[in-house]
Amino acid sequence: VLMAERDNICKSLHMPAQSGSTSMLSRMRRSYSREAYFRLISDVRSTIPDVAITSDFIAGFCGETEEEHKDTVSLMEEIRYDMAYMFAYSLREKTAAHR
Repeated sequence: VLMAERDNICKSLHMPAQSGSTSMLSRMRRSYSREAYFRLISDVRSTIPDVAITSDFIAGFCGETEEEHKDTVSLMEEIRYDMAYMFAYSLREKTAAHR
C-alpha cells in the first residue's frame, strides 16, 4: 500500500516465479503454486495498477517435461512481465537436485 501511496517510491517489484508449473515448483522445493503466484500478482496489480513486475525463470530443471515448460511459457504470456531473467538449469554439487 505504501508503494501505491507515495510518488517517491518506485513502483517496481521483482517477483521470481522460476517456473509456471506447480509440479516443477514442488520439485524445486518452492513453497508456492502457480495458482498462488497468480493470486499474488493479481493482488499486487489491484493495489498498484501501474506497477512494473519483473521475474526470474529456470528452464531445463531436472526432469522438466515439455508440458511443464509450456506452463512456464503460458505464465509469462498471461502475466506480461516488464522484464525477466531467464537461465538454463545448471547442476550444482551438494544441492538437493544433485542428489
